[in-house]
Amino acid sequence: MDLECRRCHRPVKVSAAQFEVFERMHYVCFHYEFEHGEFDVDEECTAGGCPSASLAKGRDRVIATARELAGEAALGAPWTNAALHEYLEAFASWLADSGGYYLNRRTVPPGNGWEVVNDALRAATVYE
Repeated sequence: MDLECRRCHRPVKVSAAQFEVFERMHYVCFHYEFEHGEFDVDEECTAGGCPSASLAKGRDRVIATARELAGEAALGAPWTNAALHEYLEAFASWLADSGGYYLNRRTVPPGNGWEVVNDALRAATVYE
């Protein structure tokens, strides 16, 4: 039996196991119907995991952070991971462990991947 979303009337495949939990809708349709509120659909709302998060303005923040870090590095910043290979290893390790970072801060991980990358750029200067 094919499951049909009652909001958009398209087949539900990926979230089929949660079809009843999501009120017989795709997760995204459920989110926009019940969780997104008065936010513009192209704007990230306050619900964790908002599908619109990838549209938010995180890219510009990442560019600014990368440029700021480049300037600090050029001036000999006293980072724990000052060598490029150390920094990149710390960057990868922080991303792998980022769930714990947000859990320790008691915050929902950002739905916008740009925000996670921005956090990782700064954290990699000292992460061990």
